[in-house]
Amino acid sequence: MVRSRNPLRAGIVVAIILVSVMPALAQEPAQPQTTFFDVQLSKDEIYSYKNLKFTGDYFSFESAAGSLALGTTEAGVTILILLGPGSVTITTPDEFQDKFKTAFSAHPLTTSFKTIYMRLNPKEYAETIGKQELAKSADESVLTRAKDIYDQKFLASYHAGPRAMLPNYKTRRAEFETEAHGWIVHDEGYWITLFRVSPYARIYPANTINPKQK
Repeated sequence: MVRSRNPLRAGIVVAIILVSVMPALAQEPAQPQTTFFDVQLSKDEIYSYKNLKFTGDYFSFESAAGSLALGTTEAGVTILILLGPGSVTITTPDEFQDKFKTAFSAHPLTTSFKTIYMRLNPKEYAETIGKQELAKSADESVLTRAKDIYDQKFLASYHAGPRAMLPNYKTRRAEFETEAHGWIVHDEGYWITLFRVSPYARIYPANTINPKQK
């Protein structure tokens, strides 16, 4: 004869197990993921460089020598402010080349720049600029100029008030202060945007998907 299980006894056993497990669970609470970060611009993150280069999807730049200020967060570098001079080359997908030529008189465009303000993911920074040769500078005049650019540009993208949001990996914004065309703004990620600030000219319509990151 098979005896049936005592439901009261089974309930007591389950309760004992739960009581013993709960303290252990309480010791390891789930940690919320931080999405907003304080940014530091300091003389400890001012560098000089030689032969600095970067290549995105539709733009690339290089500078033989200059200064670089880095905006750091606890997650890594997300802002770089490059005080050139240097040159930038910008291209577009085929269907936008005529509009690009109307705005800039040539395609592709290669032009000189004085400064660059750039937002990018810390992982992409580490894989690109972070692998190139940088020398500590701590130049106070560079820091002053960089802070002025930061104050003008930071609130235009990837922020929550005064705190930084991190662009997705291989999503980037580059703003070039050029000799011939003023400020040129280029966003790359799943979507792409490209415009000249003054006189204003926009190359891509809203929500243009980046063919190189589909």
